[in-house]
Amino acid sequence: MNANDHRLVMAELDALRQQVASTIQKFEATGFAAALKDDYVALHDLEHHITEMHLAHGRAIEQ
Repeated sequence: MNANDHRLVMAELDALRQQVASTIQKFEATGFAAALKDDYVALHDLEHHITEMHLAHGRAIEQ
């Protein structure tokens, strides 16, 4: 992958991270965080994984 490819992936990851964050906020606002705890935790895990992937692509550009 070249730097532009990494930047494209990072942009897609940013969009995905925003969608996941929005879903987390909706879970919290509606009380589903407690009712669907496993799903709520999975969303946070996904958010963390997206962040790690984003950082990895950023590091790849710097090399």
